[in-house]
Amino acid sequence: MKKEDVTCSECGAGFRRIELASQPGTKGEYHCSACGEVLEKFDGSALVAYRLTIHPSIKAIREY
Repeated sequence: MKKEDVTCSECGAGFRRIELASQPGTKGEYHCSACGEVLEKFDGSALVAYRLTIHPSIKAIREY
């Protein structure tokens, strides 16, 4: 299992990312829940989960 922190380059939201290489995942994309920016594209080889841990600033959200 791999754990890491990911920050959205558009709005600054912070996420905890967990990857389980022992479990197959789903092919697709994960989008930032605050602004919609694509954070990662999945090939389905591992199970990946994201959790929002730091909300972006109000100023960053208003720019969208």
